[in-house]
Amino acid sequence: MKHKTYKLDPAIEKQLFATPTELDARVQELLDNPSQIAPFMDFRVDWSFKYILGHEEAMIKLLNDILPVHVDTLEYLPNEIPVRSEKEKRAVFDVICTNKTTKEKFLCEMQRLPESDMDDRLLFYGCSLIQKQIKRKDKKYILNTVYVICVADYERAHPTPVPANDFLFKYRLRDERWPEDVLTSKLQFYYLELPRFQKGWEAAQTNAERWCYLFRNLYKFAGVPRDASDFEPIFEIARTEQFEEEQLKVYLNAMVTDYEKLVIGEYHEQKGFKEGLEQGRAEGREQGRAEGREQGRAEGGKERALNSARNMLARGYEVSEIAEVTELTPEEINALQQ
Repeated sequence: MKHKTYKLDPAIEKQLFATPTELDARVQELLDNPSQIAPFMDFRVDWSFKYILGHEEAMIKLLNDILPVHVDTLEYLPNEIPVRSEKEKRAVFDVICTNKTTKEKFLCEMQRLPESDMDDRLLFYGCSLIQKQIKRKDKKYILNTVYVICVADYERAHPTPVPANDFLFKYRLRDERWPEDVLTSKLQFYYLELPRFQKGWEAAQTNAERWCYLFRNLYKFAGVPRDASDFEPIFEIARTEQFEEEQLKVYLNAMVTDYEKLVIGEYHEQKGFKEGLEQGRAEGREQGRAEGREQGRAEGGKERALNSARNMLARGYEVSEIAEVTELTPEEINALQQ
């Protein structure tokens, strides 16, 4: 039996370029109309992500379900690594903790929109946690494993087609010719690409799949599903009705601000993409290689437009709005929902 879903007012996600005053008014409107507040938090909102995974029970479950580790107890660490000089770049994390038993370190980041430097940023974060382990007095370089988890609310580019519902990607330092020859496992990266998982809650077969669904759809649940099993504590932590008014206001402020950034980000991404595409077409014609350029750009542009359409559908946009931004046909957009 399918779980009941809660439909958040789509108007919250569709207004462009709201002023701070308008954002405050949106929050107050929600506070004045509690029925418009979803029973559970949106896991992808930065504040929610830190709040939920800031509960040891939730974080331990995530780590044991996603990583090849066994965690019993955690110690949360400061989310900023001190720098030695003003010239150094600060590393500020979402959630960071260490296994009290093995001293493994876990860094978990939520990323709503793609950014060109995201892989480099995560590498910088991971290396910072490696570098800080060795002290001047240490005679040997003995390192504890660092796991970096990125929960990505978008699809990353991959060199080969990705099978349907394959959403978890794992990286270590390996030999290029013999992948089984691992140089080190002391720094590992895990990406959960949420849009790639298209199954429903009932069809999820593993806890990793259930996490993937919850990250994207927790706020849509009207109540705790009967088959929640060991995920029930996660639902309880995420209940919005548990908050006093001031804490609820903090969450709602974070939610409407995140939604505003997403809408603006999608708008500028598509605007920049379309402008670049038109410029590329013109350049191709001027250089006498229009046919080849058009074909290559059309193929890449189509895939990018489809990815954007999937993301916008997941956020509740109308087909007509998606068609206007992506230049896809309504038929192509509707096919993504089947």
